[in-house]
Amino acid sequence: MRLFAALLIAMPAFAWNATGHRIIAYIAYQRLTPQARARVDQLLREHPDYALLARGTPDDPALRARDVFLNAAVWPDTIKGDRRFWDDTHKDAQPTPLIPGFPDMKRHTDWHYFDTPYAPDHARTQKAPRPNALTELPRLLREISTAPEAEEVYDLPWIEHIAGDLHQPLHCIDRFLKSDGKGDAGGNLVFIAPRGNLHALWDDSAGNNSSDAYVIKYADDAVAAYPAPARIEKNPKKWVAESARLAETQVYTFGLDNGTREHPIQLPESYRENAHRVARVEVAVAGYRLAAILNDRLK
Repeated sequence: MRLFAALLIAMPAFAWNATGHRIIAYIAYQRLTPQARARVDQLLREHPDYALLARGTPDDPALRARDVFLNAAVWPDTIKGDRRFWDDTHKDAQPTPLIPGFPDMKRHTDWHYFDTPYAPDHARTQKAPRPNALTELPRLLREISTAPEAEEVYDLPWIEHIAGDLHQPLHCIDRFLKSDGKGDAGGNLVFIAPRGNLHALWDDSAGNNSSDAYVIKYADDAVAAYPAPARIEKNPKKWVAESARLAETQVYTFGLDNGTREHPIQLPESYRENAHRVARVEVAVAGYRLAAILNDRLK
């Protein structure tokens, strides 16, 4: 897993970073039923990018299968920087040649989020564009046990990834302010000191260490601190609603300001500490829910 992680460290953050997605996937993998685990292992062995997913993983078959599952959770972000794939959200983008095993070579960057409109000062808002995480994740979940195997193979990393993304609060909201006239793109247009933006701060809130040791310890600590509830919510629409509320109450706590590159917002250290606390809860919950939906679909 280390070589695969190294490829990702140099990439810009787009969602939970590689560390966050691996933690969520690790928690989920530990909770898969034997049948579901065997099925996800088999599907990932058939993935057209299996060589990339398995690069640097242990020789032990069980540990390799686990690490491939963790790497697969990050794969939808890795293709954003892969020249084999093209950005279908850009009107002038040129499609790239289809590679055998893939249904298409699109990056599908709009599958990673759902923009719940939020207007704290009653600004004019815009509806969430389509496609989005809530048009795609339910479709992928329907396909994972009913579609031809080639589609299931492609869908599984996306299910892992989107399920994780929907527990990062800024993947489920778009804040509109009268002073700005447009949405903040899930905090990407909120500039914070000393550098960067609000979205990146929350992407990194579970840490930046992608090593097995860090991922496993973080996951074990999060599970110990926040045990799984008796009833696990499996409805992605409710996940989005919960994350949007978290964004309103825990993310946008600094006032009606987006800052600028020249004059970024100064956040107190207590803000970052709270982000770390929220992240620990959310990655645990995301892991429980990812396992639950896979166990449900792969009975």
